[in-house]
Amino acid sequence: MKYTLINETEQLPSVLSAIEAADLLGMDTEFVSEDCYQPDLCLLQISTRDTVFTVDPRLIPDITPLWQLLVSDNRTVVVHAGREEILFAHRATGRAIPQLFDIQFAVGLLGGEYPASYGKLLQRYLGISAPKGETRTDWRKRPLSEAQLEYAALDVLHLPQLFDILTVQLRQAERLNWLQDEMIRRQSQLIEAQEQEGWSRLPGLQSLQGKHLAIVRELWLWRDERARTKNMPSRRVLRDDLIVEIAKRGSADPKKIANIRGLHHSGVQRFLPEIGSCVSRGNRAPVPEAPWMRRSRKPRPPALLQQFLTAAMSYLCRTNDIAPTIVGTADDVGKLASYWLDDAKVGPEDEAFPNLLRSWRADLVGNPLYDIFTGRQALRVANPGDEMPLELCEVEPAVFPLNSQE
Repeated sequence: MKYTLINETEQLPSVLSAIEAADLLGMDTEFVSEDCYQPDLCLLQISTRDTVFTVDPRLIPDITPLWQLLVSDNRTVVVHAGREEILFAHRATGRAIPQLFDIQFAVGLLGGEYPASYGKLLQRYLGISAPKGETRTDWRKRPLSEAQLEYAALDVLHLPQLFDILTVQLRQAERLNWLQDEMIRRQSQLIEAQEQEGWSRLPGLQSLQGKHLAIVRELWLWRDERARTKNMPSRRVLRDDLIVEIAKRGSADPKKIANIRGLHHSGVQRFLPEIGSCVSRGNRAPVPEAPWMRRSRKPRPPALLQQFLTAAMSYLCRTNDIAPTIVGTADDVGKLASYWLDDAKVGPEDEAFPNLLRSWRADLVGNPLYDIFTGRQALRVANPGDEMPLELCEVEPAVFPLNSQE
């Protein structure tokens, strides 16, 4: 296939000119993430309707002007599962991508498999088989082979064509605005999560309270700074489970910390005094508040109720031809039920307002679930042998009164 390799600074103006002239771009990246603090960008692929560029950021010191064009307001950028592409663009420019179109998400909005691989989507929509030979390639090694470069170029070659097909289908389904809203929301959430301290997302943390949480935060901040300085994965500095275990014990004595299983190898032993200092600071620090602590104050719905409403959400999604995993999770359903059970309601401007009552999700799922929750409608088995055996039926009067959600 035909593509242009950009591996010298002198070639960059030609790429910038082509992008400036285009209103639609496909974008993908190749990176390595397993042995560094943040993913290491190794290749940036960009396609217009006419050509494909593979830009080598390891040989061109500064490609910031290219990123700035990708986050401009006057062109659409098409990706597939573009999480890292969003973050690369944000790190380079401090901005989100204003007109982002993720083909994986678009397919889910149309009732297709979600998440679906790029290869599956190429086969489904274009009848093209995608090569898999370079899936585990070393993208840091230079020079890149012809096979590597062609594999990377193919990742963006067909993105404009897929955009055209899916845009037509989204318009016909009256869901194009849904996708646009979701791209803004998801980028905002992703960027916000990257900018916030991540200590509150450690697994096993909800069993701790009080000063133990302050110790966790101090250990996490120390680990994060060291990982950033050494450009290594945080888990290689100190594992998540060891942070929780050290905090649980609450001792700042390096000798006692050293007795914890998993802290015996030399790579950690030399940091025991620093770890002890983190524990000391945590013991003196105010108790931090984590997002799940705020949620825990809300009434929790009975487990069976949450399971039933989750099944009802899945039914509503499937009858409306949309992937349930796009609409919400069981946790989202639990928050929705908690909201309805709580007398003190919050408004849409509050972060605690249920996601399933926002935007298009409210009409698709939130409001119908409220009718089920209040007994106005029931979910029953209509045809056991059918692919969709369930149906909603009216129930009059409502089984029990609840305050209106208006």
